[in-house]
Amino acid sequence: MLGWFFGLLSMSVLGFLRTGVPILLLLQGLALQSCAWAQAGAGQDCAALVSPEHVLETLNRLRAQARSCGSGLLPAGPPLQWDARLAASARSHAADLSQGEQLSHMGPRGAGLRERMRQSGYPAQRAGENLAAGQESLDEVLHTWATSAKHCDNLMQAEYSEVGMACVAGPGRFQRYWVMNLGRISQEPWVPAR
Repeated sequence: MLGWFFGLLSMSVLGFLRTGVPILLLLQGLALQSCAWAQAGAGQDCAALVSPEHVLETLNRLRAQARSCGSGLLPAGPPLQWDARLAASARSHAADLSQGEQLSHMGPRGAGLRERMRQSGYPAQRAGENLAAGQESLDEVLHTWATSAKHCDNLMQAEYSEVGMACVAGPGRFQRYWVMNLGRISQEPWVPAR
């Protein structure tokens, strides 16, 4: 890629010397194209930022220490386990959010958190959700949630035993939409509504 760029640049410089045409426009065009490539790459990498191992390591480290969450000091919480059904629910909701370019705990078809979890096959006894948009990394989004009273409270709740998380790239001002679903499975078997 760089060889092509320098070859084009040297031809342009030679062209400038022969014709007197400024190469500034060419360089501006390349800079704008580079920005577009970088933005496209950022969106493509978004899902890769949410590997189960990285989420669990980072989140469980955060939960391992007592934390002040606005309403008072919350004790350290037990480690969470990754649940693929919660991750699927989070991914689906993040995709919906990216299309609407807004943050809402209600899905576009009116489904709330527990209904979205059920649709992914997770029979929640306890359910919580954190949403964010625009953060560039897992560390940044967790810091945002840890410094917000209600989001921090969700992160630290000892009643949750499983987590699933997703990041979906989208158009518009936010670029990245983050959803974390937290839950504990109901002891009663779930039967789909008919």
